[in-house]
Amino acid sequence: MGSTYLTLRNCFIPKDGALRHCHVFVKDYRTEKIELVSDAEYGTLPFNERTFGEYSVRCDEEDKITVFECAGIILSPGFIDIQLNGAFGVDFSNPLISGKDVQKVAENLTAFGVTHFCPTLVSSSRETYEKLIPLIGNMCRDDRSFKPTWKAALLGMHLEGPFFDESKRGAHESEHIREKMDSKSFSNTYNKDASCLYDGAGVSIVTLAPELPGALDQIQALSENNITVSLGHTNAVLKDGIDAKKRGATLLTHLFNAMRPFHHREPGLLGLLQHCENGDDEEGIYYSIIADGLHSHPASVKMAYTMSKNVVLVTDAMSAMGLGDGQHSLGSKAVTVLNDMATISGTDTLAGSVASMDSCVRTFKTFTGCSHYEALQAATRNPAKVLGLANKMGSIEEGLFADFVLLDDSLNVIRTILAGSIVHSGDDECHAFKDHCKKLHLEGSTIALSGKRKEIN
Repeated sequence: MGSTYLTLRNCFIPKDGALRHCHVFVKDYRTEKIELVSDAEYGTLPFNERTFGEYSVRCDEEDKITVFECAGIILSPGFIDIQLNGAFGVDFSNPLISGKDVQKVAENLTAFGVTHFCPTLVSSSRETYEKLIPLIGNMCRDDRSFKPTWKAALLGMHLEGPFFDESKRGAHESEHIREKMDSKSFSNTYNKDASCLYDGAGVSIVTLAPELPGALDQIQALSENNITVSLGHTNAVLKDGIDAKKRGATLLTHLFNAMRPFHHREPGLLGLLQHCENGDDEEGIYYSIIADGLHSHPASVKMAYTMSKNVVLVTDAMSAMGLGDGQHSLGSKAVTVLNDMATISGTDTLAGSVASMDSCVRTFKTFTGCSHYEALQAATRNPAKVLGLANKMGSIEEGLFADFVLLDDSLNVIRTILAGSIVHSGDDECHAFKDHCKKLHLEGSTIALSGKRKEIN
């Protein structure tokens, strides 16, 4: 059997701190070569309405060769959402769901540019964990083999709870919260101990409160067994966070939400964004943030990003994402969605979001005034680094899987590509591309291209 080749011509990829004008060559699902196009070599791009899209498909005796003209749009690594509670009517914490329900979410996420995600379980009963961890975890372990796929891949479960401070439980059920930890906590709760959660159960992230009795030892046990430990739903002071980081915690869950607020004498976990134990060479802690315009004020999002560039965009979306206003659920809680705000029914407590990842990328860029490159890093490279997978995904590099999303200058999704094959083409693709062209101030029959595309960086 021959090879399959895909060439993506005249795209702008995030590389070396900016968007660079490149040709990207894919062979058999992986990026084989990236060719930087300089101004001297390529000044203008001939354009007409037929330019954008596949314009050449040739089959040799053995090989299939496809050339795709990007015509100056952005080619980003696929988005990675490490905190997704559900979507499209599927709640990952509902013990009645099936593998087909999880697959439905994975298929539909590609419309929003998501190529990888972590299904997230809120604090639940032991019975629910016993049902769902094997079900979803086995799917995660399958996808971790990094085989070519036509749906968004599951990178591992995110267990958000139940080891929380009761006062910071947010939308989580009080009856499930556990406020102390010991060596048997994980086996008694998840039916797997720390050494088995990653390989044996398909878990990648555990969110917990570091100030709980016994928590520090369990943070170390998790981190030593390939689990990303995130601090959240917590009343921790800064010292608690520093101690947890020393034991292996590398992430803060949905910064500002369900944690001790900042005070000038006790900054809480927010202080970790500026804490550096061993000088400037130390990599600081990462933090996730829900940039939906509801969970955090724009000024707060900008302030955090000014303090640290280690941001990871998450949706924290629940089952109503993609469905609109109405009555929905999160675990055993009833949720009302009105005007894109999800709250526990009858209260003003936020119950996750209904935001999509592409909208979070756009909103984050607006709130912070950052570059296209920086906004894309927050949804691609940074989450890959948090999961220890930067050598496999999160950037467009030779040898990595060709999991891409094509975006216009406003960061709207035009197409999603998995392992070199198009899995989503938006209905508004043509309109999005025409809008992209207008923003480049097109006149006549050419698109002016700059090697560094400075005007949108």
